[in-house]
Amino acid sequence: MLKTVIIDDDYVSRMVLREMLLKFLDNIEILGEAGSVEEGVKLIEETDPELVLLDISMPDGTGFDLLDKLKSVNFKLIFITAYSEYAVKAFKYSAIDYIVKPLVVEELTKAIMRIPQMPKLDNAVRVKTLKDNLFSPDDNNNNTIALPESNGFAIVRVEQIIRCEGKRNYTRILFKDDTEKIVSRTLLEFEHLLAPLGFVRIHRSHLVNLYNVVRYLKTDGGMVELKTGELLKVSPKHKEELLNKLLYNKL
Repeated sequence: MLKTVIIDDDYVSRMVLREMLLKFLDNIEILGEAGSVEEGVKLIEETDPELVLLDISMPDGTGFDLLDKLKSVNFKLIFITAYSEYAVKAFKYSAIDYIVKPLVVEELTKAIMRIPQMPKLDNAVRVKTLKDNLFSPDDNNNNTIALPESNGFAIVRVEQIIRCEGKRNYTRILFKDDTEKIVSRTLLEFEHLLAPLGFVRIHRSHLVNLYNVVRYLKTDGGMVELKTGELLKVSPKHKEELLNKLLYNKL
């Protein structure tokens, strides 16, 4: 049984969440509930849970304030959020799981099912990444992203990424310092995350940071040259979007 606590200032949300957990999941043991940061800290320290379902906004502070008050964060963490689509992207950047209000059984079940693959490692770093992205402007210079590794996560600045190359269910990410990482996420997932930050899909296998494009060439139906000197093919499907962004600075 997964020893769980619920921390949310909204009693109705707690009640709905508790009923969903007990009705649709048979591996959950609810140790207790809290409705504020202060109560949440006390509950976690008294019960030592394996999973914390944590609201972001509460009367006496935020979920981040609660985490800052704890001596250690040695549990799995899922945030409960009523935030906008932009904020949800911040969760994805940080690789921290979340459930969006109003609560939906299918999304809750999926989140709980992902828990066995969710490492405790680097919780503090990932929470800081989430906090920075949540409260920073949505631009290429300020955002960071958490990239899963075999034993944790690497936190990298988005502006350091030159391009992403899709290889089936994996993505090869190339950086300005000539290093690279292979991540078990599809290129489509990275396109959804990085498109608002100046990245454009130019080919079924290539997603590029437009800040690193130095010229467009008509050769072979369309090519881009990057600051690294690389030449990449532009597919007819993606040519119009690329040219619009390059010519009209629609980044």
